[in-house]
Amino acid sequence: MSRLLKIYRNRNYVWPDDVHPPARTAELRPITFDNVSQVERLRNASVAAAFRRFLDSGRFGVFAMVDGIVAGHAWVTPPADDPQVVNTYAKVAAGESLVHYCYVAPEQRGRGLYAQMLHETTAWAREHGATRVTVDTSVDNTASQKGIQRAGFTEVEPTTSVVIGRRLIYRRRGDLPTTPA
Repeated sequence: MSRLLKIYRNRNYVWPDDVHPPARTAELRPITFDNVSQVERLRNASVAAAFRRFLDSGRFGVFAMVDGIVAGHAWVTPPADDPQVVNTYAKVAAGESLVHYCYVAPEQRGRGLYAQMLHETTAWAREHGATRVTVDTSVDNTASQKGIQRAGFTEVEPTTSVVIGRRLIYRRRGDLPTTPA
């Protein structure tokens, strides 16, 4: 039986308390069991299945709607009671929430939907007791990095995580390793 090895190199961001939400340009709708299947038009059935698991685990998600159609989504974990691993690679501390699984349809990018969803999920986490809200993205995903920063998040130390199968076996904070040229 072979095991799948994944290495996650991420930039991490934290929500500062002094940022104000952007103006709303789209309807943000909570993701529920009644509307979760709408994501299949934007993504696919396996994403909808993952969203059902997120709902079962108490996570909060939002759809960004444009002209009545799902144009994006974002999720946040409820504040952790104890330190835990989220999505096999991210560690959150007690009281911390992680914004994750964000996506905006390519034709809708550049309209501020990402920032609006980040603010909505962060507000939900804060209302539910989160003392710290973080979001991360791959070091290669410069578009997400720019969107996260435009939304007001502040970059903190990066992480490298190694996952075998679905188990986090190593995590390092700090400078990302450089790859040889």
